[in-house]
Amino acid sequence: MFATFSEAAHEQSLTGFSSADPLASSIEEARAKQDLYFQSLNQNLPEVSSEKDLEISGPCGNIPIRLVYPKVSGPLPCIIFIRGAGFWAGSLDSHARTIRSLSLLSDCVVCAIDYRRTPEFQYPTQRDEVLQLISWLRQNASQFGISRKFALFGESAGATIALSCALSLRDRGDQDISGLALFYTNAGGPNPAARAYSQWVWKQYLGHDGLSTNSNAVPILDDLHGLPPVWLGVGEDDPLMKDTVEVNRKIIASGGESTLITYPKLPHAFVMYSGTLKPAYEALKAAALACKDFLNHSN
Repeated sequence: MFATFSEAAHEQSLTGFSSADPLASSIEEARAKQDLYFQSLNQNLPEVSSEKDLEISGPCGNIPIRLVYPKVSGPLPCIIFIRGAGFWAGSLDSHARTIRSLSLLSDCVVCAIDYRRTPEFQYPTQRDEVLQLISWLRQNASQFGISRKFALFGESAGATIALSCALSLRDRGDQDISGLALFYTNAGGPNPAARAYSQWVWKQYLGHDGLSTNSNAVPILDDLHGLPPVWLGVGEDDPLMKDTVEVNRKIIASGGESTLITYPKLPHAFVMYSGTLKPAYEALKAAALACKDFLNHSN
């Protein structure tokens, strides 16, 4: 079933699809190419009990969400899934394998959000849509078989949004989130020495060139105190590994609880290969079990 990473990458290349570069084409063309790439990674999806696609009202209009149910009876805790893809790409379908597997591995309802993308919408739109979803879930939990226990799961750009949400909730004195599971967070803001794509991603998100002093938009600028327990996963070949390491260091330095797991020889976004790459599947399983533990030990 599983391959080494090099074999898995080769397998995907045989489909004829590769990740898109929004600097090399229009944003519409890049998204279309990226959608084909995502489709190639989401074949033969694991079977879940059910899925429900809904729209909820938000600060910029309706927000599409998807509720995914595991094969256990409820009411169940809920993991809110916030995708990566550089803030500019992706949809409810782009991470379908990850969402379904997360539900099955955790025995939780997973609620995925299709937040508005850059460059059309910039920070804090994405954060505020997730916060609106949290509020909606609190009000409607029982109607959808959810037990009003919530965790945040984010990867890459989605991990950054998750941290921004957790910091906003902390600053309000809101303690409804039981924990966070974050893969390879892009939380450090634009780096002048980084590749052009990384700088472009941050410019589209922040709405300006260069560094930011906003410690909610760029969570590493915060001391990261007062957060719920955090689980962090990153590949040792990830160019953003230092962001994850720094998030872990700051949480612990502030007196918080954080667990960091580094996965040998894996690159950025490796969880997308969980259908063919065993270390990616095992990493996703570890994150799912961390979420389950956060939720089971919450009040």
